[in-house]
Amino acid sequence: MPPSALRFSSTLRVAHLGFCQFPDAAAGQAHFPRLRHLTLRLVTVSEQSLHALLAGSPALHSLVLKYSYGFRRLRINSRSLSCFAVHYSDRPARSGTEIMLQELVLEDTPCLERLLHCGTYRDDGMRVSVISAPKLKMLGRLTDRIGRLELGTTVFEGLHLIRMATVMMSVKVLALYNNYLSLDVIINFMRCFPCLEKLYIKTNAAGMENTLADKPLDRIDCLDLHLKRIVLGFYMGNKSHVDIASFFILNARVLESMKLLVETHLVQNKMWAENQCKRLQLENRASSAAQIEFATFQWFSCKDIHDLSDPFEYVL
Repeated sequence: MPPSALRFSSTLRVAHLGFCQFPDAAAGQAHFPRLRHLTLRLVTVSEQSLHALLAGSPALHSLVLKYSYGFRRLRINSRSLSCFAVHYSDRPARSGTEIMLQELVLEDTPCLERLLHCGTYRDDGMRVSVISAPKLKMLGRLTDRIGRLELGTTVFEGLHLIRMATVMMSVKVLALYNNYLSLDVIINFMRCFPCLEKLYIKTNAAGMENTLADKPLDRIDCLDLHLKRIVLGFYMGNKSHVDIASFFILNARVLESMKLLVETHLVQNKMWAENQCKRLQLENRASSAAQIEFATFQWFSCKDIHDLSDPFEYVL
């Protein structure tokens, strides 16, 4: 990146840096007092320089890291940051030897509302620690590949609960990539986020046997009081998927809509849809207002994910 790129640093409000290397020498000059939106796309930047860049941006509102490299650990302390999105790649870009992000720590983020994992699902072994984010409303996609997730003193390894000690009342929207489609996993997250209003679940497998679907459970606040919308993709209509979907239909008392994303030929098959409705026990739904929709998945590409009030409606 040429030094001239910083000549407007005192007045800059939006910066998109891409396909370059951010030099360590520039880190000491990186002072952006008015910068609100920063995107680094395919940028190589050292951990020291990235931290200096963020420290020099006291008004930063949103940060997007798209397939950027050169840092293994990112610790965020920002009194202004509202939205943080990180995109992982299937493999390191270019030479294949780049240092990739492995640990994310949200240490002091009092205004953070959205923590988004975008792009592909390659976050093998990633460690995420949310120490202080009291206003966090939207979280995801959390995947099976994640190494460790710490939410206060609650700990998940992969998506499996290790210790439940903290609940986050602020979280309203959650997206999960659960390839084995385990109801036990989903319920643990609902207990962690008792005020959840929207739940997005994606799987690419047939799922597993979910014995919990037929057993009485202790009270789950979000099922009784808050959960209004569920999107499940890709729904295959087999027993495992039916068990998951019918669990919500039979137990979510304020559910307004459930969208099941299926292959195009199934949406057009009325006989298949009618059979699925019977298997889902719609006549016994817990919420009389609940609407069930079979739909095809729409690939959606947006230039700025922060322009969307709910990006998981388009990028599941």
